[in-house]
Amino acid sequence: MMNQLPQILKALEFAAVRHRKQFRKGRDKSPYINHPIQVANLLAGEGGEHDAVLLTAAILHDVVEDTVNGKKEKKKLVDLIRHEFGEEVLSVTLEVTDDKSLGKKERKRLQVEHAPYLSVKARKLKLADKIMNVKDVTSNPPRRWPLARIIRYLDWSEQVVAGIRGVNPKLESLFDQALEEGRSKYSPRR
Repeated sequence: MMNQLPQILKALEFAAVRHRKQFRKGRDKSPYINHPIQVANLLAGEGGEHDAVLLTAAILHDVVEDTVNGKKEKKKLVDLIRHEFGEEVLSVTLEVTDDKSLGKKERKRLQVEHAPYLSVKARKLKLADKIMNVKDVTSNPPRRWPLARIIRYLDWSEQVVAGIRGVNPKLESLFDQALEEGRSKYSPRR
């Protein structure tokens, strides 16, 4: 992994610049870059994943989805990621990237539908992303989210993860724990 460290650090710098003006939706408004760092750290630390392509894609996983406006800018960014990090990193990154030209309801539906067909690396990345999102929604929900929306998010996350199981038992267990904590906090009668 040491010889792959420069690529991972380069991705971290790249993502930090792209996300520099963004903040998470939670009440604490933490810098957005914390999220991809947490996802990569979860994969490497708890998940035991040390593949440089996977960790680089984890750091970049929201860059295309959340830092471009329009098709032209998206194409330019995709070409830049391909040039800087290679086709495989780009491919994994794009597998977990939502199409923001679609409505939120449709994007959520497609995540559930496409989850079982993702590559193994993309499924691991999606799993780590969902763990961190469930933890964030549970401990620091967006300010304007009512209880019903939090519960719907937890239920939807469970549907997505159902389609990607079988790639990392440790991460799957962590997702189950995070989901259980969220449900016990927000819907204790389940």
